[in-house]
Amino acid sequence: MKNFIKISALEVLQLNSKSGAVYTGRITFGELLEIRRLTERKESTYDPFGDKSTKSNIIEEEEEFQRHLNKSKLNDISSYLQDEFDKQNEGIIYPSSVILSLDLNEDDSDNLTEDKIDSQYYEGLSSCYTIENNGITSIYIPKSKRICLIVDGQHRFSGLKKFYDETIDSEKKDKILKFQFIATILLGYDPFQVAEVFANVNFNQKPVNKSLYYDIFGSAAKEKNEIQLAHFLALHMQNNENSPLSGMIKLLGKGYGLFSQAFFVEKLLIHFKNEEVWSDLYENYLMDGERFLNIPDFLILYFEEIRNAYNECWPKKETRDNQEVYSAYNYKYILCKTTGMGAFFRLIRDIYPLIKNLNSDNEKREKLRSIFSLINKEKAIELFSKEGEFGRGGSEGFQVRLYRELKKRYKIE
Repeated sequence: MKNFIKISALEVLQLNSKSGAVYTGRITFGELLEIRRLTERKESTYDPFGDKSTKSNIIEEEEEFQRHLNKSKLNDISSYLQDEFDKQNEGIIYPSSVILSLDLNEDDSDNLTEDKIDSQYYEGLSSCYTIENNGITSIYIPKSKRICLIVDGQHRFSGLKKFYDETIDSEKKDKILKFQFIATILLGYDPFQVAEVFANVNFNQKPVNKSLYYDIFGSAAKEKNEIQLAHFLALHMQNNENSPLSGMIKLLGKGYGLFSQAFFVEKLLIHFKNEEVWSDLYENYLMDGERFLNIPDFLILYFEEIRNAYNECWPKKETRDNQEVYSAYNYKYILCKTTGMGAFFRLIRDIYPLIKNLNSDNEKREKLRSIFSLINKEKAIELFSKEGEFGRGGSEGFQVRLYRELKKRYKIE
């Protein structure tokens, strides 16, 4: 066909799916090269509770949720393919399939013919048509750039593309273009459902960092949930210029910073459960209320006063790769690493009830100062030093032990 790629596929029925249709078929590298979209999840600069008019609060139209491509893995795949071609094998095997996501156009679906599709439906089209005949579904994909999202198999595709790009021999390049992928095709899935498929495939079958998981399910959720709220709070504390934790959170679990997005989210989630300190505010969030905004307001106040009380132990930015960043490399304390942060996040359940009914921010600050002042400068340096009793590790055990020590010193029952 002139304007479309045609794939013959079988519909796959798996339990009682509430999503779109799932098909299995095959697609050549050359066809996929023409229509593919391959994205990588990028760190967000969006502050969900900030000024919506600022540039940093404009959410990118296209959600991206995949892992960054591993250059070593791409080189291994390319080298493997080169070796197989050099052996002149009859067949090169990629046993696992790629998962592709495409939009489905259902207009006039009952009256479609192949000739009608090819002649009338192409211009500006970004979705597919299907015609079923004797149990075989023909999927017609318009030859438009970037309409086919590679949900899984990005390394297999990109490794083959690397091999193709580095190949000079025209006969070999032609063979590569004809290389066929086994394809699982998702038709009619919305972005959140696609993100769910990606997460379920990757997090249940192979290791992918948890920060990426929380970033996916926080930002892609259609309906409000606890992960989304915790994710928005992480973005707020990382990207708001007034946040004392700005620049400390390693979004997507990588890069500079002192603790991961996954750690931050998990420590917040415990406070949203039934009978926990923010369970009512979480319910308010689900009901489109505004009281839940007490949470980001409290977090700013809380960590500001921790910084003010223990400034000697608070991290200072340093220059690395020509930028001012927080780095654990020269940081001599645990206050803003997992042990210290884990302990202070636990303390929220004890401290928040003491200030939530106070009338003003000034009253709340004074109450926080009165609590944190019970540990003086010298004791704080001893308590939060990497060389001290709690500096030997960042495990849950050390976090709990430090939490209990702080609670005792703050005289909180």
